[in-house]
Amino acid sequence: MYTRVSSQDFLNAWMNVVNLKRELLQADWRNAEAFTSLIKGCEDNIITSVGKLLELKAYTTDYYSVDSLLYSDEDLVPDIKPNSYWFRQVKVAFEHENHFNSGLYQEVSHLLLINSDLKVLVTYPSNRESTEQRQKEYLHQIINGTRIQKQLSEGESFLLIFGYENEFSWEAYVYKETGWKTLDCNTHNIGGCGAT
Repeated sequence: MYTRVSSQDFLNAWMNVVNLKRELLQADWRNAEAFTSLIKGCEDNIITSVGKLLELKAYTTDYYSVDSLLYSDEDLVPDIKPNSYWFRQVKVAFEHENHFNSGLYQEVSHLLLINSDLKVLVTYPSNRESTEQRQKEYLHQIINGTRIQKQLSEGESFLLIFGYENEFSWEAYVYKETGWKTLDCNTHNIGGCGAT
């Protein structure tokens, strides 16, 4: 049976995992290499743990410039040698960018080109000022110009997550053709995310 991962499903799993690993994340927040390893590189990484909660497998090595994928066996090309990874589709394409002002358009572009049910970008603005709003508007403009914009909007299948060091807080948005729809996420109420 085919099950689609929703933005809300992913966000709930993300919040569960980052809250469990909060101390580790806070310790390495300003060390980009170590922080990225916690997200997708080390043995007990965040994206693999999120995948487990969603009952999916994780491919955490770059795949056609996408940081990580969450998939099920049905997503693999059939009849290929064991331990080789060629996908015909994926459940979740995941991009992680430590540096908010370093070209998020590249991450969005990677996600738009991958055949996935859900596209997720996680990044870390240094503050909640106007640059964050301008960046969101620009990313929206990029998605709005694609032939899949209606599909992404109706399926709420492009998720943007912002993480903030000071309060260890998170904000989440899903793409809609009319703008970004905010998902409310209370880090002290695991599983307490909902649309606003």
